[in-house]
Amino acid sequence: MASYRCMVPIKRTLTNFSISEDEADVYLALLKLGTSTVTEIAKKIQRNRTATYFHVNKLVTKNLIFESRQGRLLKFTAVPPAELAARFDRLTTDFKSLVPQLEALKKIEVETPRVEVAESRAGYFKIYDEISSLPEGSTFFAIEGVEALQSEFTLLTNEEARIFYSRIIERQIETKLIITEEGVQIPKERLTKENLELLKKRKLDARTHPESILPFQGLSLLYGNTVAYLFPKTNLVMTIRHQGIADSFTAVFDALFMLGKKYNYNE
Repeated sequence: MASYRCMVPIKRTLTNFSISEDEADVYLALLKLGTSTVTEIAKKIQRNRTATYFHVNKLVTKNLIFESRQGRLLKFTAVPPAELAARFDRLTTDFKSLVPQLEALKKIEVETPRVEVAESRAGYFKIYDEISSLPEGSTFFAIEGVEALQSEFTLLTNEEARIFYSRIIERQIETKLIITEEGVQIPKERLTKENLELLKKRKLDARTHPESILPFQGLSLLYGNTVAYLFPKTNLVMTIRHQGIADSFTAVFDALFMLGKKYNYNE
């Protein structure tokens, strides 16, 4: 009974990805059994062989299990959960990149700024997730001070930073960055060797200003119609979603960017 209760939330989650409960039973049975025949799977899930073969065939079609022949026997193996999770993650990211295009199909109405305030690490990471899910070839803009840089790498784990960098590299998302001269060495000091190499592979165009001219300690981000202000030291995140405000921020950013000194992180 305890084992069954443990399987319920797993099966419920799998059904959210167009997998029926019977198909979920087959997939979970294969994880437990390893490579098996339809007869072995049917015995495990206590179904007749014909019904089991039907569900096995559906899972093969969905690329959730794969078949192999060992002599005269046809056997089946479940796709590893980690690979399945990566596949679902990629599908989610691809869908998120289509959201701006889908939103453009909506009837255009008078736009009212939408303001959100969060005071948590989750709110901070949500911004990074949205940026790394932008359409391929997009550009986002960032202004970051020393205090934000020092705190940023304590909020994001090395793995979260790796995922973020890998996604924007894969999707060819460009970063236009304004940073204070006093902060340019912080990423080199705080990032792991692997993440520093990923940083160097990014499409990154950086400009610097001395802190005396740009006494900014937080982190401002602009992407699409969204302006986000992040204060890593306090986990405070404020987002404003409004195209007019975003356009105004872009104009200010472009002026600061044009006057800044070019900096190359590969040096």
